[in-house]
Amino acid sequence: MKKLLLAMVAGAALASPWAALAEPASYLKLAFGPSHYSGTLRSADETAWNLAYGQAMDENWGYEVGYIHFGEVSSAALGQYSNFRSHALYAAGVAKMPLNKAAHAYAKLGLASIESRGSGTTLLGSASETHTNTNLIGGVGIDYRFSPQVSGNIEYQYFGDTFHSAVTLSAWTVGLRYGF
Repeated sequence: MKKLLLAMVAGAALASPWAALAEPASYLKLAFGPSHYSGTLRSADETAWNLAYGQAMDENWGYEVGYIHFGEVSSAALGQYSNFRSHALYAAGVAKMPLNKAAHAYAKLGLASIESRGSGTTLLGSASETHTNTNLIGGVGIDYRFSPQVSGNIEYQYFGDTFHSAVTLSAWTVGLRYGF
């Protein structure tokens, strides 16, 4: 009798519409957008891409781990060529605030391991340097659910100083999340 009652309750829960509208606990996110390299001598914009996995711990809290590539900045003038690129692995706690049934705003705070590589060539020779550092990161965004599994988001992420504190990194991205 208890097994039959449990099966009926489970069947009713799975058949009800609120189960279909529940947000999945885990997700994969793919996002693209402009990144910004800001340095003491020069600033530049490039194209960033971000791949992340996240999981909700409850209705308002979760975490996200991901990879972001900030693009490559190059310049050439008078026989000189320089190139700079950065990418990061990060882990962040995520706090969500519902705006309505389909949308929520969120903020995230965490740590990132950022690797930056700079190289340059002149008439006298060439040099390159790679630097890795760990920074606190922060981000804010809005997520809109199109279906129970698919949502879109707009997000700003700030990764702070890199490459001996000479360059700061940030990115605005627009992406899709698939929940499972």
